[in-house]
Amino acid sequence: MKTFKLFVLVTLVFLAGMAAGVVGTRVFIRHWVSSAIQRPENVQILMERNLRRQLHLDARQRVEVHRILTEARVQLRDLRKEYRPQVVAVLTNTEAQISAVLTPEQQALFEQMQQENRRFLPPPEPER
Repeated sequence: MKTFKLFVLVTLVFLAGMAAGVVGTRVFIRHWVSSAIQRPENVQILMERNLRRQLHLDARQRVEVHRILTEARVQLRDLRKEYRPQVVAVLTNTEAQISAVLTPEQQALFEQMQQENRRFLPPPEPER
């Protein structure tokens, strides 16, 4: 009987650790993605640091890599601005279509789910 209890205890500890790892990873990834979307310049800094360390870039290469990544970041920002209205329209249409097939109770739950998910979306970028 002691062996069984020990086995159950070890299994529960293992499962609790696994659950904590999954939840922790999910929270970390959401935070990291949200941060990257809201402050893409931080991602650029990390990329430059990694390239500098791993490739042993000299001063001239660091300047060029910085210029290239800055241009890419600006281009990506402009693309997001250009396509955001279309993405929002597709998502809005999709939500409306899903809502149309749900019961009133399901629609209320679906709206709650949407509200929870919206807090993770980045705000529209300010005009510069």
